[in-house]
Amino acid sequence: PVSRRQQNRTEQNRTMQSSVLVLTSGILLGAVVLLSSCYVAESLPYSSGHRGYLTDLENDADPELMLEILTRLGQTIMRANDLENSKRGLDLGLSRGFSGSQAAKHLMGLAAANYAGGPGRRRRDLLLSDSA
Repeated sequence: PVSRRQQNRTEQNRTMQSSVLVLTSGILLGAVVLLSSCYVAESLPYSSGHRGYLTDLENDADPELMLEILTRLGQTIMRANDLENSKRGLDLGLSRGFSGSQAAKHLMGLAAANYAGGPGRRRRDLLLSDSA
């Protein structure tokens, strides 16, 4: 047999659980309503007396000055391309104490590598056909 005290406790637990459930549901519903109202509200663009930095330039824009700036920019870009290509020249290390014999060996190696019958991996079929 279940005592009256245990019955009262189970009833209290049930009512407490139901009240917690109702309270949690209310908080969740309130949060959803609050977030949805914030989502719908549109923000206005920032408007003050100062419209930005470009307005000062727009009033005093000098077309000749702008053309000169664009011309200088184009020349700078072209000079940068020329400088980049000139860095890729063949140095052979002569400016860093590279000896003449080492430079000659390097050039001979390049010439041999470019020669069709020069060093490199040979195919077996070509070797077999040459010996036959």
